[in-house]
Amino acid sequence: MVKSIFDFQAEKAAPKIKIEDGGDKHVAMLQAIAPYAKPNISRNLTQVEIPHKSTKNTKVVMILMPEWNEYFPPFALGRLTALAKRAGYRTKAYDLNIKAHKYYHSLDPKPLDFDPWDPGRFFHWQNHYMDSLHPIFEKLWLEYIEDIVKYEPNFVGFTAYYCNFGPVRWFAEELKKRLPNVKLGIGGPYMQTSHMKVEEENFFDYGVIGEGEILFLKMLAEAENGTVHDRVQIFSQPEEQRINLNNMPVPDYEDIDFNDYRFPNGILAEFSRGCVAKCTFCDETHFWKYRQRQAVDAIDEIEHLYYAKGTDVVWFIDSLVNGNLNELRAFAKAVVAKGLNLHWTGYARCDGRMDLDYYRDLAASGCTMLNYGCETASDKVLEDMDKRVTRAEMEQNFKDGHEAGVATMTNWILGYPTETPNDICDSMTFLYRIKDMSLVTISHSAGFVLGPNSIIGQNFERFNLAHVAYCNHWINLDYSFGKGHILTRSKMFSLWLQQMKLPDHVAYLNRGDLPGNHYTIEYDNAEIEEPLEYEVFDYNVIKTGISPWADNMINELFPVFRLLWRARGGYKLNVKFNPEIDLKEFGDMYAGEYTCNATFTIDFKGNWELDIDAEWIQPIWDEQAGKWTFTYHDFSQYENNAAMRARKLARSKYGMGRMTEEDSKYWQSQAHDLNTELDLSFKFKDKIKGKWQRYNLI
Repeated sequence: MVKSIFDFQAEKAAPKIKIEDGGDKHVAMLQAIAPYAKPNISRNLTQVEIPHKSTKNTKVVMILMPEWNEYFPPFALGRLTALAKRAGYRTKAYDLNIKAHKYYHSLDPKPLDFDPWDPGRFFHWQNHYMDSLHPIFEKLWLEYIEDIVKYEPNFVGFTAYYCNFGPVRWFAEELKKRLPNVKLGIGGPYMQTSHMKVEEENFFDYGVIGEGEILFLKMLAEAENGTVHDRVQIFSQPEEQRINLNNMPVPDYEDIDFNDYRFPNGILAEFSRGCVAKCTFCDETHFWKYRQRQAVDAIDEIEHLYYAKGTDVVWFIDSLVNGNLNELRAFAKAVVAKGLNLHWTGYARCDGRMDLDYYRDLAASGCTMLNYGCETASDKVLEDMDKRVTRAEMEQNFKDGHEAGVATMTNWILGYPTETPNDICDSMTFLYRIKDMSLVTISHSAGFVLGPNSIIGQNFERFNLAHVAYCNHWINLDYSFGKGHILTRSKMFSLWLQQMKLPDHVAYLNRGDLPGNHYTIEYDNAEIEEPLEYEVFDYNVIKTGISPWADNMINELFPVFRLLWRARGGYKLNVKFNPEIDLKEFGDMYAGEYTCNATFTIDFKGNWELDIDAEWIQPIWDEQAGKWTFTYHDFSQYENNAAMRARKLARSKYGMGRMTEEDSKYWQSQAHDLNTELDLSFKFKDKIKGKWQRYNLI
């Protein structure tokens, strides 16, 4: 049985005694990696120039606010703290995410009926922080604000992610009230997409777009020199710049208590930045250009913490750890040659070049599992995404990894704009087929999010998307696929995971409120578990006679109806949609307008009946009150580096420029007119019968 990273004992490992023959082992390592590792650092990299160390006057505080990972000490916090100290700044680090996590889980009774760190409930931090979460944590924040005020910092830096800007903004504002002269800096992924909001608000003193190390030191230098600006300074990394990841100071965790974390013997590490792929849906691949850290440099850092901190669990935070297959193999060979007893993992791409021998080398070095960005198992959608891999190669990777002892974590996207019911069936079938191949986790989005720094975001037309949003969600050009369909697909996908008889050790986004509240199911024979092959099927089962929007929404139920029958035999399933239960579970990005009560019954022979009562209520448009159902949206005006890189690859008809004034006016007019001319509301109630054949194989 493959050992999962989640099975490791979460206890402090005793510091290890350094071996006497370190020199011999180092030589052996160099010989082992020679066939794979690059002998020199790549050219065209920018070195982080750290000022000569001398004690500076500026005192620095670095803060991470929730919600974020509670498994390991945060790498970025450790890296930037180490840089500041190396440059001579007295620096303190606060991981208030882990402090809040400990605080909340110490409360009895719990003030909420959900875990705020549940990945499926992140939207509470993103959209409802002040209402639902802030009252719980305000007292804790005030205690840490007082502690920071006593330290009297001159500069305070925050890392902002897509889901934690609410607590960041509140904390920064309260801190500024007590320390009116303190300089506030903000960086992180949030700035890639929302730097304009930070600039318009003009509250922070500094903002960083791109890689942070050089610009972070620039902010500190200005604070040290007493530089004064009358507006927030947004520092943006030059588009072509790639920071050299080698020879950085080892992350500093002096202020971090490792025992606070789920894995007190674990660390995060970095093996590369950027991504060798340019998947059409991805913002992150354009944040920075790809470059690989040398295996020797990575080993030096990990070996230092291995002996100094007793850390033998390593999670690489790269977009993909196998962007350079040879360098990763060199790292694996180096771990073995050094005699380090590691357990490590990281994000990866499925890649047909990774054969059984390759996986065996990774396993020998302690690679416990790889976390694959699968996204889909449809060859058509894989091509649309430009994933540069096939479903057959993905399955082979999982088979070889299973045989070698490398388990798999998986990530999936639901509702990609070109994804059809057959395509989502391919993904669900794939998961069913590989569930016993050392599968450890299944992570999936609630629905595809249209990012401004993605190729899709910079070329709507290529992916059949309208330049209007409907109910605050993207919609396709013929207004037949959007918010309600994604909600249905997401709920039914979750239902499938709960009913596909996953092994007990598999972790997934188990929406615990679904059974009972969202659906009930009774099997004719609960022991049935049939193998599944891929198939092509016509899922246009229901013709409502109302609109394609209505037809598609009703038919979104059928992929899971059919898969359950093929895998589990006869059953009776009742599934519900309504704003009360769906807003709580999926948030207002996906829920709010749809009500449905559907009962589907089928016997083993394929005789089925659907009793359905469904209604989509389009929100009332009120121009005077500023309530818009259809709104114009366009990302071609974004000029940050990530958006510009995506625009080059997107090949929009507008080139590297913005949408033309003529087209912009057209879509703004279209959005206005749609509010009065297009009502996608429908009500459909019927009982329908049919009979299915079991096999429609590819």
